Amino acid sequence: MTILGLLQRMSLIPSYIWDAMWAPVWKGCMKHCGRGVYLRPMSSDIKGLWNLSVGDGTSIPKGSTIYCTDAPCTIGKKVLFGPRPTIITGDHRIDILGKYITDVTVEEKFIDGVNRYDQPVVIEDEVWCGANVTILKGVTLGRGSVVAAGAVVTKSFPPYSIIGGVPAKLLKMRFTPEEIEMHERKLK
Repeated sequence: MTILGLLQRMSLIPSYIWDAMWAPVWKGCMKHCGRGVYLRPMSSDIKGLWNLSVGDGTSIPKGSTIYCTDAPCTIGKKVLFGPRPTIITGDHRIDILGKYITDVTVEEKFIDGVNRYDQPVVIEDEVWCGANVTILKGVTLGRGSVVAAGAVVTKSFPPYSIIGGVPAKLLKMRFTPEEIEMHERKLK
C-alpha cells in the first residue's frame, strides 16, 4: 500500500482532496470527457470508463454509481445529478437452464447476433436528475428532461419530459412546442 493510500484509509486526506487528486486520471481513461466536468471518482463507484462519455459542464456527484458494461453510457452537456444517481447499461441473463447466473458468458448474452442484455444509456444535454435516480439499460433521456427524485427509469422519454415514479412515467412536458422553439433559440 502506498503512503497516500494509507493516509486516505486513515482519513487524514479529506475525500474531496482525494477526489481532486484522482479526477484527472479517471477523466483521461474515459472514452470522452468534456471541459469543466465535475467528478468525484474516489467517492463514487464507476466501472467501465472506456465506455463512458461525458459532455462539457456536467456534474457527477459523490456517491454516484455508473456501470458501463459491454454497452456505452453517454451523458451530454450541462447534465445535473442530485445525490447518489445510479446508471447501469447491463443486465444478467436468467433463462439458461443448468447454469448459474454468474456463470453466463458475454457471448451467451447475444441472441441472433445482438446483445439483448447490455444496451446503451444516453442522457442528452441539459437533463436534470434528482436524488437517488436509477437509469437502466436501453434508456434515452431527451434533452432538457427532468427526472424526479427516486425514479427508476426503464424506458426512453422525449426531449423536455418531466418524469417520475417506479417505474418512471411521463408526468408532463416541461414546455409547450412553441416554448421549446423559443428556449432553443435563446440557447444559441
